[in-house]
Amino acid sequence: MFGLDFTWLLDPTYQGWLVEGVWITLQLAAVSSLAALVIGLFGALGLTLRLWWLDALIELFVEVFRNTPPLLQMLFFYFTLTQLGFTVEDPVTGLQQPLFNAFFSASVSLSLFGGALCVEAFRSGLDAVPKATLEAARSLGYGRWALFRRVQAPIATRICLPGLTNVLTNLFKTTSQASVITVPELMYAAGQVYNDTFRTLEMMLLVLVIYVALVSLLSWALLRLERLFAYPGYGQGV
Repeated sequence: MFGLDFTWLLDPTYQGWLVEGVWITLQLAAVSSLAALVIGLFGALGLTLRLWWLDALIELFVEVFRNTPPLLQMLFFYFTLTQLGFTVEDPVTGLQQPLFNAFFSASVSLSLFGGALCVEAFRSGLDAVPKATLEAARSLGYGRWALFRRVQAPIATRICLPGLTNVLTNLFKTTSQASVITVPELMYAAGQVYNDTFRTLEMMLLVLVIYVALVSLLSWALLRLERLFAYPGYGQGV
């Protein structure tokens, strides 16, 4: 009906572009997800210290990066920092090049965007731990660190896992926006292919299938993790 033609997929050049695009997408998602989890955890722990100045800084960070488009953040790190003088001279051409390459800029912006969302997820988990449970642990002689490590963290982790699953899944899909700053991930590779073959519909259908497969696999793995750590009374086991 649409005259679909996928014979271009037999071309090793196009295969190479797409495989490299998937690989870079996975790298970008892995780096930004791990960094976002670390940022989110330390941000949530910082809020538990009840220091007004630290609370203000963390809240400002969350508001800025949660309430601005990740694409804008990528453009800021890639282009604006260059305008501010963050450049390095190319030894071959002598021209000024951005100090931070496209992959680095995308990784930083996605990490900060995801980190802001993870702060909220971790904070909700920590706040949801019953106060009676914490008081009971203190009455048994648990110090601050032991209380966090043995009581608060295990319970909070189970509570916040569903929220973190949503954050990481959405962060994976947001990596597609990195194509705008020329990161050669899957969407960028797709653009190269359909600009060369003019088979836009076929290329978009293939990219759709690839994203559905990758995100479904990620969601399945995270759901398995939720069920693995769940126990009755908290989080997934409720």
